[in-house]
Amino acid sequence: MNYKYEAVVIGAGPAGAACGITLQQKGVKHCLVDKSVFPRSKTCAGLVTGKTFRLIRSLFGDDYSDSLFCAVSSSVRLFDRTKLLVDAPITKSVRLVNRGEFDNALVERYRALGGELREGERGLKIDYENNRVILSNGDELSYNTLIFADGALSMSHKLLDVPRDRLAFGIEAYVPSSKLSTDSVDLCFGYLETGYVWIFPHGDTVCVGVADRFTRGEDYRAILSEVLSDAGVEPTEAKFIGAFLPYGYLIPQKKLPQNVLLTGDAGGFTDPISGEGLYMALQTGIYAGEAVSEKSPKAKYLGSVKPLEQIVKDGSKVQKLFYTPAIHEKLLGRINGNKKAVTFYFDNQVEEYKYTYRQTAKLYRGYKKSRGG
Repeated sequence: MNYKYEAVVIGAGPAGAACGITLQQKGVKHCLVDKSVFPRSKTCAGLVTGKTFRLIRSLFGDDYSDSLFCAVSSSVRLFDRTKLLVDAPITKSVRLVNRGEFDNALVERYRALGGELREGERGLKIDYENNRVILSNGDELSYNTLIFADGALSMSHKLLDVPRDRLAFGIEAYVPSSKLSTDSVDLCFGYLETGYVWIFPHGDTVCVGVADRFTRGEDYRAILSEVLSDAGVEPTEAKFIGAFLPYGYLIPQKKLPQNVLLTGDAGGFTDPISGEGLYMALQTGIYAGEAVSEKSPKAKYLGSVKPLEQIVKDGSKVQKLFYTPAIHEKLLGRINGNKKAVTFYFDNQVEEYKYTYRQTAKLYRGYKKSRGG
């Protein structure tokens, strides 16, 4: 059968669900399609910053509940492998989510609003020339606008031949808090050349993961096993899950058909420094949903995401400097014991994007001077 929609959204993760909720609230006829059946697992540290929390509140509306979050933290600790460099307070506590549970909650919110989700569609095909998505059962979904929210290995990338060495790879495991406990957001350097380790509280468990620029032949399982062993956890007792992630490379959307939009990881929207992807996933999903009913959806959408693209571009430049060996070693030395610097950066850049990456270093010098530090 043929079904006609104003928009079809591929992927029902945070970007796709946020887009669907926005479309549903605006009364735009559309459909979400996902290869998985919810609930499903997802590789993600699950950090929810202040800016992300506000988007979550707006999307859930009256259905919002604090039960969405599995933990709250008011401090960040930085390590050089197992050596503690600094334990700094966070002015505004950060929340954490289990991504499998959170994504399912977003989908349920979408369904509660009357949204249409086609799940378990692993064999779908896209006919760009005739603006239709062909499902595994033969159903055809015609669209005016096609929105991809299907992750870092998006189907849309086949049109562009996106190289995997422009991506990162992350792998994580959940450890019972009885075997490994932390109340803070822990980040460890030294295990990877251009990435980091996270150890985040997740209620009854602790999420331990590694992420680095993807290098073919690198044994990421071995690296995570080393991290777990150093933390006193037997690696064989942990279940590992991995995924490709954006790493500072924006997908050139202008090269795609005029009625195709990329959101979240599919568009490369992840902070290259912090690795935070949830905020940009939700925000780009909302922007895409708002753009569909405009005269020129793509022009509207690309205009809306320009500030986010600039964050990725600037962050990518800073990222390259940060992981230059000589500079990286020097910065870790400067961070060692410097609570003010870490609190300033986390409160202003990670939590809120209050400044651009270009401004942050300059502003911290002024902040430090004003505090007499």
